[in-house]
Amino acid sequence: MKDLEKILKSRVIVEKDYKDSRSPFLRDRDRIIFSRAFRRLGFKTQVVAASGKITSDHIRNRLTHSLEVMQIASSIALEVNKNKELKKKKRNLDIDIDLIQAIALGHDIGHTPYGHIGEETLFEFIFKSKADNLRENYGDISNKVRHNFQSLKVCCFLEKQYKPDFYGLNLTIATLDGILKHSFLREGERKLYQDIFNSYQKVFWEESDVNIDPEKKEKLNELLFEYVSPLTREGIIVSIADEIAQLCHDIEDLRRLGGFRAVKDFYESVVEKISISNSDLTENAQKVYGDFTEYFEEAKKQDGEVGKLERLYVKLILTICIPIVTKVIKKLHDMDKFSREQLLKLLKKKYMGRFENLKELKSELGLNESEVRLIKSLEKIFKEYENTLVQIPDVVKWDIKGKELCEELSDKLYDAFIHKIEEQQNEINLNIIDPVTREDLKKSYYAGKEFERSQENPIQKEDRVPIKFAIWDYLASMTDSFIIKQYESLTFKHVELR
Repeated sequence: MKDLEKILKSRVIVEKDYKDSRSPFLRDRDRIIFSRAFRRLGFKTQVVAASGKITSDHIRNRLTHSLEVMQIASSIALEVNKNKELKKKKRNLDIDIDLIQAIALGHDIGHTPYGHIGEETLFEFIFKSKADNLRENYGDISNKVRHNFQSLKVCCFLEKQYKPDFYGLNLTIATLDGILKHSFLREGERKLYQDIFNSYQKVFWEESDVNIDPEKKEKLNELLFEYVSPLTREGIIVSIADEIAQLCHDIEDLRRLGGFRAVKDFYESVVEKISISNSDLTENAQKVYGDFTEYFEEAKKQDGEVGKLERLYVKLILTICIPIVTKVIKKLHDMDKFSREQLLKLLKKKYMGRFENLKELKSELGLNESEVRLIKSLEKIFKEYENTLVQIPDVVKWDIKGKELCEELSDKLYDAFIHKIEEQQNEINLNIIDPVTREDLKKSYYAGKEFERSQENPIQKEDRVPIKFAIWDYLASMTDSFIIKQYESLTFKHVELR
């Protein structure tokens, strides 16, 4: 395991040995923060479209969401690190805050515009005509291009901050592992994305003048795609913190859009579902719950200021979640100490990044019935949140608009990229793209060609998968506002930001 810890702190690309007092994970965090891909998150949809900011400047975006995930994960890490029981036994967990922050800040760095609508639309554009072939080759895959895999591509290949020395950010294996696995990938998806990742490695690393450590590269491929769960406790904490952040904060955005009446039923549902297992709450959580229910009754009568109610709701969710996560991390620490083989076997087969998965592993993780009941309550609350989400008119409208924008722009880019390629004897026509980006998209195109060659069941040539790979990386990098500019520049249409 010590060898594994050393590998997790290493980088695949060999860099010049500059003196640097920062830890490897702190350097990862800084590289992410100073990247252009990270800054673009400020203009990408979290729940409500970032375009135009027509409703409120206080609406969350992918950047503020990433900061909130970082803070929640850091709070969990601090709670774990001060565990008195372990300190007495001189077995401190020492969760690395720098690694926590690097993974949290980078986890959505490759997210498409318009949130999960963008993921689904891109999948349809790239893979729909060959979905049967893919399922024959790989098995179970979802109907979206996963943003966590795109985040991995950004960090390894697509971000240009360190070009010409190397493509990507050259993050440590531990950070890349946490970023990829913050979201669950099915077995078929892991196989599919491993093949795509290999294709990108060949083009961006092997065919470029990059000094690769072959041993680290081999280990990276094994650890990323053979293990289902994050390999570090920090990665597990961040993936769960991502779920907590959605439970805590996204409901506030919905209230800002639809008013208190739009989310009143949601809060009533929270009161009802938590009260079912009120006896399972810690003493602190019971106090918070009491204040929350009391203030909710007041808010219902006056239908006025609900800031305090929202703060109490967030505090309630955190006081429920953090003790459960702390217990799970402590259990994993014990397994690491006394049965590392068993722990690695578990991480290879089971995913631990969601409360739903923790519930399924209750015996392995030592969760009692009270904790399982609380997790079930959290699942019910999350379903209520999703039900509320689909009833907010502005959210639904922008889902429809975002889907149409992504679909039409993908088709327009496809037409532009194949424009007169036969008569010009080119494989792809990137003349509508600026010269710098043009060279990078060519690499995405050649990665698509490598992927096409790797398929057991050949994909039809007329599908032009390599061109679609170039569009995938170009469109996924766009912000909500930039995609509108590109759309308007290639059509005679104007998009109203309302």
